[in-house]
Amino acid sequence: DARLYTETSPTGLTEILSQDLRSVPFFRQLYLLDESGNTLAGYPLGNYNASHPPPEELMGIELAMHGVPIQNYTAPPVEGETAAQVSFLATVVDEDAQVTGILIGRTDLASNPFTQPVLNSIRNIVGADGEGMLLDNKGRILFDPSAAHLMETYTGKTSESAAFFDEVAPDGTRRLVYYQPVVGHPWSVVLAVPARRAQQMALNIAAPLLGMVVILFVIGVALLRLGLRVVTASLQTLAAEANRISSGQLDHRLQVEGEDEIGQLRRTFEHMRVSLKERLEELNRLLLVSQGVASSLEIEEAVQPVLEAALSTGASSVRMVLSPAAIPELEGETLPAKSLGMGVASDTYAYLDDQILGLARHQERVMLNNLARIRVLNTPPDCARPDALLALVLRHESLHYGILWVAFEQPHPFTEDEIRFLVTLAGQAALAAANARLFQSAEIGRQRLAGILASTPDPVLVTDPQNRLLLANPAASEVLGRQTEQSRGLPVERVTAQADLLRLLRSTSEEKQSAEVTLPDGRIFLATTSLVMSEGRRLGRVCVLRDITHFKELDSLKSEFVATVSHDLRSPLTLMRGYATMLEMVGELNDQQNGYVKKIVTAVENMSRLVNNLLDLGRIEAGVDLQVETVLVHDVVERVAGALQLQAAQKHIQLTTDIPSETVPLIEADQGLLQQALHNLVENAIKYTESGGRVVVKVIAHAEGMVFQVTDTGIGVSPVDLPRLFEKFYRGVQRESKKQPGTGLGLAIVKSIAERHGGRVWVESQLGVGSKFYMLVPLRQPKQDIKPAGVKTRT
Repeated sequence: DARLYTETSPTGLTEILSQDLRSVPFFRQLYLLDESGNTLAGYPLGNYNASHPPPEELMGIELAMHGVPIQNYTAPPVEGETAAQVSFLATVVDEDAQVTGILIGRTDLASNPFTQPVLNSIRNIVGADGEGMLLDNKGRILFDPSAAHLMETYTGKTSESAAFFDEVAPDGTRRLVYYQPVVGHPWSVVLAVPARRAQQMALNIAAPLLGMVVILFVIGVALLRLGLRVVTASLQTLAAEANRISSGQLDHRLQVEGEDEIGQLRRTFEHMRVSLKERLEELNRLLLVSQGVASSLEIEEAVQPVLEAALSTGASSVRMVLSPAAIPELEGETLPAKSLGMGVASDTYAYLDDQILGLARHQERVMLNNLARIRVLNTPPDCARPDALLALVLRHESLHYGILWVAFEQPHPFTEDEIRFLVTLAGQAALAAANARLFQSAEIGRQRLAGILASTPDPVLVTDPQNRLLLANPAASEVLGRQTEQSRGLPVERVTAQADLLRLLRSTSEEKQSAEVTLPDGRIFLATTSLVMSEGRRLGRVCVLRDITHFKELDSLKSEFVATVSHDLRSPLTLMRGYATMLEMVGELNDQQNGYVKKIVTAVENMSRLVNNLLDLGRIEAGVDLQVETVLVHDVVERVAGALQLQAAQKHIQLTTDIPSETVPLIEADQGLLQQALHNLVENAIKYTESGGRVVVKVIAHAEGMVFQVTDTGIGVSPVDLPRLFEKFYRGVQRESKKQPGTGLGLAIVKSIAERHGGRVWVESQLGVGSKFYMLVPLRQPKQDIKPAGVKTRT
């Protein structure tokens, strides 16, 4: 107010202060001091010092003189008052911002209109057996209804924000304290209420509310029961319907009424019942179709359930057209497709089979909802035509079997469920066609095989992995002397008593095996067995018997003839060699005559060697008893190697032996024959090995006996010669082998000696690289063949 520093008279200033105090009902006293702190005016008291200013106010005057513009302080109440005072100090500045005076305004909280709401609230708390007080920023009590603790420092708990505290009152009882800072001013309000009072107030509030809640709950339960009766009745109906559905009673129709949630639930239940019934009927039809397809391998019988199920869609006709390639008998023939049909119009629409089959070759599905609008079929004017059809390709494992198509006499929109159902039926029809095709193919193969086996003159036996008879042709029935139909499934021991044949049939070896079988009537058969394998699994064994009686007789006659001729030639050859060597004793011969004599002697020696070989072979094949004795393996090998060492050295061939120390040193054999066989093998290796080559004689212990292995680096044997290499008088077709002299009996004698001892011979060779000849001799011979003899040692 500019009048405060422009007015100079005390009376005028007092009047200004009076007007200001009456215009704003906030202050009780107003004082104006000069810049030195002297009283210029006051209202209602004129002298400031007579109002007993508190120390804080005097300190504020000093601060105002030094430029602090606005201050406020709390002061003790005037005697008789129940609330503290508040002093406000403001500097009075002129137009030049120079301090010209200090304006002081005092108010008490008890009469200030702005503090009355707060004080009244505190008084109300006190009226409710509680306590309340107003604190300044220093924690001093500015208002206390009892006025006993004014301006004292509050000792209870405080907080920077509103908070509740649980304290103990001076009388020892529990009380609840609420601390609330004043917004916008550093004061705070503290309220305290006894705990029992708060509990009583809460009970007084809660009791009516609880009563209202109980009443509302009872009313709500009653209304809910009334409202739920309708709902529960409907739900009971739906529960009963659900029980019927779960028990399979799908024919009971549910009454649908109302548009509320219950009505919608009823419609959903009814839709579910209808859908479930249709689905179960469809599954039942598919089950019957599957059983029908699996129950027969004849295509006509297997597809009958498929056609019946397709008619259940409402079609007037259903037809199945099989491609000629799907039937084994029709492969390669120009016969029409095979058709099967069912329905009242099946025969009427039969003329469309070929056209629809042609359409289905380019797409998996042909669907025509309205044939009146789509012109894709050529129909004669005098022939009936369907208005809708659906054709599905029959395909199984990438093989096209034909089509399945249904016809309707009216335009028909095909639903997804109908298409899915018909596609499933088409799959079953394709499976039936595939099964029928496989069965017919197998039957044709069986008939062909039966015809082949029946027409072959050689007996054929087939056994399973358990050595039971699976198959035998008529020739086998004649040889075995019993009907094969009656013997099928019996163990081979009950089918035949031939020991050699049983040994072959029960053998576990994976290699092809052969043996000669002599029947009681004197006929001799060569039995050959081999495993039947499929995908790495053993399915059984097949045995083929070939009658070699005639060949045996011829071989016997030939052997007798050769033995006789050889025996008769032996003496003349001896005389010829003797006289040829005596020619030099009669007189001196010229060079030409000596050449002729040497040629005669060489020819006679070759002929003698041939005769001796034939005689040895004849003796072995005649079955002359072996001179079995215990033989040192090392001795036999060294004797042979020593005898042929000179011949090998003449061709510059390295001849070595390899007898491991762990080899069994003794075997039972005819030492002479064993040595002759090994001699033939080593001599044969030297003969066909080029100069500078190598021949190794090795002994290997084997599970079946002792193996003599002769390895060379010679010319090798052609694969064409391998099968006949051990035959008598056979020599290889190679040009190099024909250059070497020989009779073709050496390896045949080796084979005969090995077989006479119960062993065998075989060869592994690579043309141009070399050969490996093997001779297996059992360690022990049958007891009846062993004759007393001492152990042969090296001499």
